[in-house]
Amino acid sequence: MTTHSIKRIRAAAIIINNGNVLLMHRISSGKEYHVFPGGGVERGETIEQAVLREVQEETSLEVKIEKMLYHHILDDNTEQFFYLCHYVSGEPKLGDGNEARDMAESNANFYNPIWYEIGGLSSLLLYPLEIRDWLIEDIKTDFENVSREAKIKVSELRQTL
Repeated sequence: MTTHSIKRIRAAAIIINNGNVLLMHRISSGKEYHVFPGGGVERGETIEQAVLREVQEETSLEVKIEKMLYHHILDDNTEQFFYLCHYVSGEPKLGDGNEARDMAESNANFYNPIWYEIGGLSSLLLYPLEIRDWLIEDIKTDFENVSREAKIKVSELRQTL
């Protein structure tokens, strides 16, 4: 009998507005870093629906999806999709999703959505660093003809600047 592990799909938003990108400032088990807002795709949900739901839960912002930019296929049966999104409205603040619950239950977890200046990204610990680097490059061409895909071994994902 063979067991099949369920493929995990993560949907993330790259929200750019006035020279800033919206990031989740995270502290987890004493480690401080940033990530793009996003999370797992739930059963019966499209990747695009998950992007919009996760952005709402994590940042309280309303956004509109423009296009899929990046696709990472990892060797642990995980795929990550990163969508370029237009800011529509709202002030970044943690919504009432799992993150707020996590923070209420334990001070080991911290989540804070913030606008971060694009010019400072190259010195920021922003996971995945591979996506951060693509973003820095592609902003220069205003995402012209961009849709990138990479197959990556989890063991080879960069962890430090």
